[in-house]
Amino acid sequence: MMHALRDTNIVKEMTAQTCWAAIFSALGGISFGIDYGYWSGMLDIAQFLKDFGVYNAETDSYYLPSSWQSVGSGPPMAGLAVGSLLAGAVGKRLGRIKTFRLASVISVVGIVIQSTAMHSYWQVTVGRIVTTLALGILANAIPAYLAEISPLSIRGTLINCYQFFVSVGAILVTTINWAMYQRTDQWAYRLVFVIQVVVPAFYIVGSYFVPESPRWLIGRGRIAEAERELQTLRKSSRSEMISHEIQMIMEAEEENQRQFNSSWIECIRGTNLRRTLIATGVQCLQQAQGSSFMGTYSVLFMKSIGVKDVYKISILNSVVMAVASGCAFYLPDRLGRRWILICAALVLGVSMFTMSAVKDQGLAGNSTAANTALAFIFIWQFAMSIGWSSCVWIVTAEVPTLQLREKTITIATFLGFCVSILVTFVSPYIQDPGFGNLGGRIGFLYGSFSFAAAVWTFLLYPETGFRSLEELDELFQNKVSVWSFRKYQANIYGVELGEVEEIAGEGAKVPEKMDKLSKGPLCSEAH
Repeated sequence: MMHALRDTNIVKEMTAQTCWAAIFSALGGISFGIDYGYWSGMLDIAQFLKDFGVYNAETDSYYLPSSWQSVGSGPPMAGLAVGSLLAGAVGKRLGRIKTFRLASVISVVGIVIQSTAMHSYWQVTVGRIVTTLALGILANAIPAYLAEISPLSIRGTLINCYQFFVSVGAILVTTINWAMYQRTDQWAYRLVFVIQVVVPAFYIVGSYFVPESPRWLIGRGRIAEAERELQTLRKSSRSEMISHEIQMIMEAEEENQRQFNSSWIECIRGTNLRRTLIATGVQCLQQAQGSSFMGTYSVLFMKSIGVKDVYKISILNSVVMAVASGCAFYLPDRLGRRWILICAALVLGVSMFTMSAVKDQGLAGNSTAANTALAFIFIWQFAMSIGWSSCVWIVTAEVPTLQLREKTITIATFLGFCVSILVTFVSPYIQDPGFGNLGGRIGFLYGSFSFAAAVWTFLLYPETGFRSLEELDELFQNKVSVWSFRKYQANIYGVELGEVEEIAGEGAKVPEKMDKLSKGPLCSEAH
């Protein structure tokens, strides 16, 4: 068993330095998970409503009007969108590590604004907008960095670190909400505000001990630095292997430069348009299937379909999210991305329809029906996390070419967050009895988008797993169809680079493989 474990790709190719870089950069996901999870619980904390809400004399209680809920949820989503829009320019100019540092400083400012709010709901909202501006930047920079430092065979594993830590943040914040929500002082909600500062503070300090992306350095013409940083990441690899890998990346980059320049217009021109549409499609469909709705309004949604103990259920839901994200460390690199996305979308559609049927048939008060709905909430979360959360970030990070990676991810995440803004703004009105009056039946809408997502993925998304980033460049440039993508035989730098990364992962134990590769036809052609 131990021998089989040692033979797995993650053990063979994961050095301590690569592991540290991946875990450190992915820690930004905890901040995203906290922001993703805490607002949903906050909307039902009695002390928060008393300190920041409106008094209703008829019910002798405090509440947040639907318009306030929209303003408190929508503009922070706009902050994510604006942050993602800025991320391309910032990342291209500063690099990945300095971008992490800048985003962390912005995040601290937003957290201070939230934490010092006493009775102003609008100050909390402004603080969230500033914080989410930083999170939007990180949502671009982290997956790009993880894709660029990863060996081919564990690229999906490392990119998934980001989504896994999002789930860790969600568990942390839902546990705090559950532990504190019955308090009758400001700490019923304020601890969540304050605890957010831990991750950006650690980011600022730790960023001085993490290597920069070698591929970004090559894109900026800083070859010696790129080789030094790659040597740090592949500590056990021979120096000639590192030099060979750098050479392959450079030659692939030169080939891309001959094909097109790095202007914004290139993202929607020629074969790059297809890559941009794929990255944008998965981001937008993630939100259209109810991801941001469940993150923002899950507590209210669960109450509307008759679920009890919603704070405890939120914790369990976050644990399900973490377990599913843990499975995504292995499955996308083993099975690919395409069929996971298709199957997950179908499960999401069935789950949403089932949950909403409980409300539609007037069964919200029935314990059996409520337990059925609860089971499908967990099923929905598992499918969303393993498919349309983890795989979405993997696809978004690996589909763009190096020259356009920041810009393509910027376009994709910006439009995805725009859909999220629409969902968070509109959902309270669609559910409110004074407007759309759908209540828990809103799941029929999101379930329909899930079935549409399954069809879209089947028809338009090719399997991008099992290929080096440079191989993907060749396949897209040659306009390989969805149906031929998996079996297409690439014949330039990407194939050899994939072999180089595989051998580099085995370190100095395989000098004969290095010698064989150096005599290969592709290497001879390159020289």
